[in-house]
Amino acid sequence: MYIKINHFYEQIKSGGPIDSKYKEEILEDLKPLIISSIKKYYNNYQMYDDLIQEGYEVILTILQEKKLESGKHFLGYIKNALRFHYLDKHKIKESSISINHNISDGENLELVDMLEDPNLTQDNIIVKKEEQRELWNSLLELTERQRDIVILFYVEEKSINYIAKKLGISYRTVVNTKTTALKKLFTLNER
Repeated sequence: MYIKINHFYEQIKSGGPIDSKYKEEILEDLKPLIISSIKKYYNNYQMYDDLIQEGYEVILTILQEKKLESGKHFLGYIKNALRFHYLDKHKIKESSISINHNISDGENLELVDMLEDPNLTQDNIIVKKEEQRELWNSLLELTERQRDIVILFYVEEKSINYIAKKLGISYRTVVNTKTTALKKLFTLNER
């Protein structure tokens, strides 16, 4: 096999015409190299036949372009071209998921059910405003320190360390005050 491939390589280097029957023989001889490259670099059994055809295309492209540099080993060049071709397929691998895909084991819940509608209906707008008003009224029932801590932590998304330093109190006091404030908010909203 190596003698045939080396003879073929010499024919390419000389610039002579390449017989299509000879190309087919070379491709058949290089099929194990293509398969091993697929197994090493892009092992996808669902696309196996397509990947083999792509390997043939890579080899034929090299043969047609005759872009071999002098002093390079023909098989090494082919092997590297196949390697990089199959490795590049990982870059363009697309993953898609149907919005009708089940996302829950116990329930019949699909991904489409979880998507938020950007266009709120009038009813939803009214309900949302009412909830915000109730939350604001509940916040006004908290002490000033509790309100400051809740707003800094949840609205401004500040860390507990930052809040403790800003208010000049200990870390533990911030945690306890926040916990008390949340309990109070929950009881106020349950009414």
